Amino acid sequence: MTALALTLALALGGADSLGKQTLLGLTFKAPTQWGKSQPDQNSLTWADPDSGAELAVTVYPVDPQRPAKTCLTQMVEALGSEGFTPATLGTQPASKKVTTDYVGEGEEAKIDANKVTTTTVLGCNGKTKWVMTWTAKTTQGARFGPILKRVLDSIGYGK
Repeated sequence: MTALALTLALALGGADSLGKQTLLGLTFKAPTQWGKSQPDQNSLTWADPDSGAELAVTVYPVDPQRPAKTCLTQMVEALGSEGFTPATLGTQPASKKVTTDYVGEGEEAKIDANKVTTTTVLGCNGKTKWVMTWTAKTTQGARFGPILKRVLDSIGYGK
């Protein structure tokens, strides 16, 4: 089977299908076949049992409410602004940072098979703020990049 045929089969077969989720007024899509848990009332996580990829979303009310850009700036500054780039998600300001690291300890762990990419995305509309992280093996970027894009494109704020 060619790579294109395999990709098409996975896409059409629903191997990574997404379903609508809502958490404290934030709506987004998340993988339906992945294991889902709720560590606390503000957070949801998904884990792909086969690849080890993970998606985590945490949502909080903004108190006191403030302009969306001010809220986002405060969030980015709290995490350290280095590496964050501006974005717009759900028609509101957001910021995204991509980092790579290795799973395992020591220099011998620093091989491509152990390399992981984490995308951290922050957003705020002035009433609701959220943090999303997506972590997967870097070698699986062709599979997970398009899924992450679909998740981010689906973000919306409730009324």
